[in-house]
Order: sequence, then structure tokens, then C-alpha cells
Amino acid sequence: MPGRYAALANLLVSSQGGSQMKDCDQNIRWLIGIALLVTGASAWAASSVSAQTDEVWAMEERYWEYVEAGDVENYVMLWHDDFVGWPCSTVHPSRKDHIGDWVQEIRDEGIQVSYDLHREATEYFGDIGVAHYSTPIIYRYPDGRVTGENQLLKFTHTWVTSDSGWQIITGMCALAEPVG
Repeated sequence: MPGRYAALANLLVSSQGGSQMKDCDQNIRWLIGIALLVTGASAWAASSVSAQTDEVWAMEERYWEYVEAGDVENYVMLWHDDFVGWPCSTVHPSRKDHIGDWVQEIRDEGIQVSYDLHREATEYFGDIGVAHYSTPIIYRYPDGRVTGENQLLKFTHTWVTSDSGWQIITGMCALAEPVG
């Protein structure tokens, strides 16, 4: 037996007699087995969530790489066909058919975009992952104008896994105004 369990067993043997040692030994082994099983299950669950987290954040990074490159076609493929959400640039919620409009504007007008993602939280519900983050979006226009330098935006994207991989099914963007 490992050292700390041997000391416990010796204490029990000296106080209860040798015949109960076998029962004690079996109970300790049973408890150790249960502890290992629980620890292993917890580690497996944590690694599964960790893998999902890595996948979803990789998709968020891809999202912003497509925006930065003005890659409308690949950007739009990140969105589920049944998407409805509230982009930063719209007064009302939008569907997938207009989700790439701002990326096309970036491409067509030669706007340079920079960002700096700050992960806030992720959570999973079966095949659905929710990512929360903030970022400034700085636009540098061909005429020298720069906008967005002092603004922080907050995002929520809800990703769903399907045969096409992870896709955004809903989301929202808003200006992160200081509180208090």
C-alpha cells in the first residue's frame, strides 16, 4: 500500500484487530478506484471542453482573418443558413444574405482592418458553443482617415456543429461602453 494509506491501515489494525484489516484494505482500494475513475472522467470532460474551446476560438480567429483580408466568400461560409443576429453595423437583426456586406465594403474600398481579440468567456451545450469576446476594430481608409481607435466592441457568437463543421447560428455585436 502507498505510504499514507499504510499508516491509516496500521492505525485501524491496531485499534480494531487484524481480521478487519482485509475489509479495511478492500474498502481503501475501492475508494481509490472510485477516486481514480472520477478523476479520469473529469479529466476527459475537461479535455473535451478544452478541445471544443480551441476549435471555436480557431473559428473566431478565422472569422477575423477573413474580415481583414476582405474574403467575403469564406467569411459567409462561417455562417449557418438559418442565421439571424445583430451585427454592429445594422439597426435591426440580419440574416445570412446580408452578413457579408461589410466585408465586401472592406474589400471593394481597400480598407485596412486591424483587431485585437480579448477572450471573455466560452460555454458549451452539447453541439452548441457560445463565445464572448471584445476587440477594437480599427479601419484605415485609402484617403488616410482612421476610425475606431478609441472604441471597444463586444461580441457574442453562438456556434453550432453540423456536417459543415462549426458555424455561427446567431450573434450580436455592440459598443462596449464604460460602466459607472
